[in-house]
Amino acid sequence: MTRKKKGARGRRPRREAGDEWWPRRYADQEWPHLVDMVLSWRLEDVMDEGLFKDKLKMIPSIFNDIKSYLGSYTSPLLEELRADMSSSLEAISTESFVKVAWIEQTKYSAVYNIAFEDSQNTKSCNKPESNGRSVGDIIILSDVKPENTSDITCNGRPYCIAFITDGADEDDDSPPASYAVTASGKIHAADEVSEDGKRSPLFAAHLLNIVTYIRIWRCLDYTTVRRNPNLIQEMVHYPLVATILPKNTKGVASVDSMEIWSELSTMNLNNSQNDAILNCISAMLSNSSSSVSLIWGPPGTGKTKTITVLLWLMRKQKHGTLTCAPTNLAVKQVASCFLRLSKENPLDTSCLGDVLLFGNKHRMCVEDDLKEIYLHDRVRKLLVCFAPLTGWRHCLSSMYDFLENGYSQYLRYSEEQKEENKPSFLHYTRKKLDVIYPELRRCFKQLLFHVPKSCILEVNYNNIISLLELLEDFNTLQRKTTGIEIKEVFLYKDVPRKSSMGILPKTVITIGKTRIKCLELLKMLLSCLKLPITSSKRTIREFCMESASIIFCTVSSSSKVTSNKKLELLVVDEAAQLKECETLIPLRLPALKHAILIGDECQLPATVVSKVCKDALFGRSLFARLSSLGHEKYLLNMQYRMHPSISIFPNSSFYGGQLLDAPSVMQKEHQKKYLPGSMFGTYSFFNIEDSWEDVDELDHSRKNVVEVTIIQEILQNLRRACSKTMKKVTVGVICPYSAQVLAIQEKLRKMKFGPLSVKISSVDGFQGGEEDIIILSTVRSNSDGVVGFVSDRQRTNVALTRARHCLWILGNAATLSRSGSIWADLVRNAKERQCFFNAKSDGAISRVIAKHESELSSVKDKSVTPLQVIDNTVRAQAPSRTRKGRKRQRQPSLKCGPSDAGSRQQGGVASGSDPHRRKDKGIAEDLTASFSNLRMR
Repeated sequence: MTRKKKGARGRRPRREAGDEWWPRRYADQEWPHLVDMVLSWRLEDVMDEGLFKDKLKMIPSIFNDIKSYLGSYTSPLLEELRADMSSSLEAISTESFVKVAWIEQTKYSAVYNIAFEDSQNTKSCNKPESNGRSVGDIIILSDVKPENTSDITCNGRPYCIAFITDGADEDDDSPPASYAVTASGKIHAADEVSEDGKRSPLFAAHLLNIVTYIRIWRCLDYTTVRRNPNLIQEMVHYPLVATILPKNTKGVASVDSMEIWSELSTMNLNNSQNDAILNCISAMLSNSSSSVSLIWGPPGTGKTKTITVLLWLMRKQKHGTLTCAPTNLAVKQVASCFLRLSKENPLDTSCLGDVLLFGNKHRMCVEDDLKEIYLHDRVRKLLVCFAPLTGWRHCLSSMYDFLENGYSQYLRYSEEQKEENKPSFLHYTRKKLDVIYPELRRCFKQLLFHVPKSCILEVNYNNIISLLELLEDFNTLQRKTTGIEIKEVFLYKDVPRKSSMGILPKTVITIGKTRIKCLELLKMLLSCLKLPITSSKRTIREFCMESASIIFCTVSSSSKVTSNKKLELLVVDEAAQLKECETLIPLRLPALKHAILIGDECQLPATVVSKVCKDALFGRSLFARLSSLGHEKYLLNMQYRMHPSISIFPNSSFYGGQLLDAPSVMQKEHQKKYLPGSMFGTYSFFNIEDSWEDVDELDHSRKNVVEVTIIQEILQNLRRACSKTMKKVTVGVICPYSAQVLAIQEKLRKMKFGPLSVKISSVDGFQGGEEDIIILSTVRSNSDGVVGFVSDRQRTNVALTRARHCLWILGNAATLSRSGSIWADLVRNAKERQCFFNAKSDGAISRVIAKHESELSSVKDKSVTPLQVIDNTVRAQAPSRTRKGRKRQRQPSLKCGPSDAGSRQQGGVASGSDPHRRKDKGIAEDLTASFSNLRMR
């Protein structure tokens, strides 16, 4: 393998393991770099749950100033990163490691170029983890393939933590030949060579990517957020700001109000959606400094449509808008809805250059119409249009030269040809035009679509349209001319002249005048059109990012939006799922003046790994904090998803009965009957008394095999019923535990679903989704009424609000009733509404339960537990668990031998600290600024 040398630059020294958690040497320096701190941790530090415990304090709801606000998140962020790394370490196994093909040290002792033996693996859109290494990854290097974490450190086993600083480019379809890494110390395996000339073996495992952590960390630096103090002051000092600033008036200025109402009247929105949009616009237009607005969007209330109509109005009003969401899926959903709305209500759908969607192509997996606005595809198309030798200016110059000097070009060409090869001028002209014209037309149609009008300018835009129309006329008419006529066309001038044809035919005059007009437009465009001329993908990406006025991306990726001065409004979808400090990533953009947060704090919050961080409210969203302080929220109060019998319980339990059922869900057509019997109505609770929960041996997750088999039986019956009607039906199977998800997936692995489209996932996987039928497996079944995190109200709300037509809940009523949680209320409500059924009342389900009871009876006298027998029916061919799933069972303590700093220096993989660490030069563009402080001393 050819080793590609990469440049490297120095880095500041990391702290020693014995230093305080906050490096003392940074006290008089700029904001410390997060990578420095991570690489200073030993594995024992990472696994130490008390490492930051004494530094964490409850995050308050009100703050004295911006500095105290930012400071309240620094320790929780470090603790959450430590816990995330610890979780990844717990999941480590032999399968996690790949062999290092080669490694070589650069001129800086802690910076290495490294290649892996699986480097030929291709990236996949559907499985982005198929190549698990990218810039920002933390990897662990060891000279053995350990079975678990303790094997790495046991008896002073050498290991090294490293950070990938350069390598994969998201535009590449294949992984790079090598990567650049910055290590926590010297990697001795790079120098050790055995007698036979072979290097000592070295293995690497991916732990996690910390790019988002780095982006948040940078936002906690006061110098970063100081760029946009007004908007951040608004949210930090609420409700103080609210008492000082005047209340926004309802509606907007009279002229604008009429215009906006006229547009809104065509959008088929309900009153609450109209009010939310008008109030947000009012807050923007009536507040010259900054404003933060909240839109409360419960399940099925048309939140996405409300956002897209708002964005459409902002585009029409020429307000630059950045729209973010926590996940790629949520971003694509909003962008797709906006694109569809734009095409249904065109401002000018021939130009979408001001609309941009961007993100990692291997994770975002953009398809269909979204490619029209996706950055990766736009750069690829504009690369041809901006190229110096083939781009827009070349096309204009070639056409101008041809129309102006076509005949003289022909004469020169003819002189160079042999007599028998000389073409006629007519043949020469048509052949030449068949090359130049299609290239020009293709180039400028791409420019008109993918470059904003504001960059082309209105006058140039209109001239390009006119030019394309005239060239099309010229191309059509010239095909009807003779050889003599086409010569006269190219010799035609506006001033009278003698012609070999005498009086020129009208056709020649018409085509000649068209040629003259084309020349005038070509000359104007060559003089006035100012577009990039470059073959650099990076330059074109920057041009697209700076020129767009409607941008869609994830909250984390918004860190790449650095120089766009058009963006004055931030719209954050699913804002209640974001940690507040994560929202700072887009909020720090200097041009932003206003923010609109759309979310629902009654659904799932942000995921927090560390328990102490969760207790410190690190997972609380900005939406939830402002809401708790009494910030006004505009409620979307009409739900369009659930049949009323499904919505009634979550509406009363989570939303105080504030939601209305839309007329569409109350119609008879919305009530579906997929299976016979009252048990399979619109809303049912299946009481399964003869079931039991089992604890998964790997990750302490839980499963209920009886519920698994019942779900299989229901799906088989649904398949048979739907096959008769040949109607497509979507079914979602929701489980609170990953072990139950895996058990159901394995049970149904060989099942043919026919017209059914079945999705099996956890509650988290269904947030934001909806299906025709939802089968909810509650799993827990015990005599103590212990239900664990199943009792979480937000998680329960999400699970109960995904179904359109039918919601069937499987559970042990006795266990749930004893839990003292929301589930006790649900069971009681189901009984009161006569939606409660004993599962054995259905013949097919009863036979399934009886079969399992028979299996239990057959092993009474054997030394096998009932749980093991039932478990075998699911585990027989269960797929191996990987660390991409839930974390494995916690490994034994790391304290199995000397593993302190001294033992690590006895000639292992890594030792000591290096005062010369490379600046992360090759990292992806969005991280370049992040590492700007790491210079060689």
